Amino acid sequence: MPHIRPIDGYLVDPAHAEQVVSPAYDAVSPEMRREFAESNPGNYINTMRLLADFPPDSQPTVDELLAHNKANLDALLASGAFNRIERPSLFIYQLATADHLQTGVVCEISVDEYAQGRLRKHENTRSDKEDLLAMYQQVVGVSSSPICLAYRHDDAIARALTDLTAAPPALDFVSGDGVAQRIWRIDDAAAQRRLQELFARIDITYLTDGHHRAAAGWRYARMRRESGTNRGDEPYNQLLVALFSARQLNLLPFHRAVADLNGLSEMQLVDALQRDFEVQAVAGESFAPSRHGEFGMLVGDRWYRLRMREGLIDADDPADSLDVSILQNHILAPLLGIADMRSDPRLDYVSGVSGNDGLRRKCADGWAVCFACFATSIDQLMKVADAGGLMPPKSTYFDPKARSGIFIRPK
Repeated sequence: MPHIRPIDGYLVDPAHAEQVVSPAYDAVSPEMRREFAESNPGNYINTMRLLADFPPDSQPTVDELLAHNKANLDALLASGAFNRIERPSLFIYQLATADHLQTGVVCEISVDEYAQGRLRKHENTRSDKEDLLAMYQQVVGVSSSPICLAYRHDDAIARALTDLTAAPPALDFVSGDGVAQRIWRIDDAAAQRRLQELFARIDITYLTDGHHRAAAGWRYARMRRESGTNRGDEPYNQLLVALFSARQLNLLPFHRAVADLNGLSEMQLVDALQRDFEVQAVAGESFAPSRHGEFGMLVGDRWYRLRMREGLIDADDPADSLDVSILQNHILAPLLGIADMRSDPRLDYVSGVSGNDGLRRKCADGWAVCFACFATSIDQLMKVADAGGLMPPKSTYFDPKARSGIFIRPK
């Protein structure tokens, strides 16, 4: 387990890839997505629009939104931007930057892997998002964003992928953010069997990106099973996934910004922090935490270094010992009054891609205080998942991300 299966459907045409393949959807704000979609009508992002992408005073109904996405998908398929996958194939997917390389396998696996807990999660999902994504599968009728899974490194798999990528790729282009995207098609039956045998030795996989898509896939499969006969091999019983070695993944932090100081002055906040942290003012325009339990705090134009005191946490608790949990449990909740990390409008998140520049922009926009976090590690993620625990929202940011609009797999 998992039993990986070849996929059919469509692969983006190399001549259209740069124009069609979507940017990483959750790496930009709804406003930026709207502007990009409107400026790039031939981009796949126009088949994946969400209600949040539209201004509050001109939002479509859910039915109108799904019809819009379906119409754009049909137009893209009719335009010749995608080629039919003639023989079911496994695909090797490589993402590369100047200083990072990760190589995985795109395939399908049974949705029961998720239902039975062999595909382990570390985040809660929201039922409203699951509902919309399940309706998307029903109305638009495709999967096009691989759910990303990590597995513990396996030398034999690594050697097999190295051998299979020695040939020229079927698709090789650079996305708008400078990430090289390369695809190798594996349609040889012997090569497929070899990869299936190797991945069958992997006991557990870990969700890294796509919690809501996985949950919605299971929900949609249940809906279809209840409405008719079920053999188990139907497309709706499968998840489109990309499997990557945990050793190759690059995790960045998710920083936090808070709109106000909850009635405290800057010095009152600093004094209150002294109980659980060593607090030191830092000269300069930026500060990046360099170890677990260390944070940067930006108030106005002043940086502080915060280091948690010995004995503050239970190091054996994989979820509570995360840096983002320490920040939430010992600063955001008790001092700044942030109890609901998912919906409190006084709290916002800044991805590690933007670095300290993103935090300075938040403060310049009027946010009162920003906290720079140390990145969660893949080992921490797996320990939380293995223990059946859940991370706080926005605990991890994987970069680079798998893209939508390379594969289209009918459901």
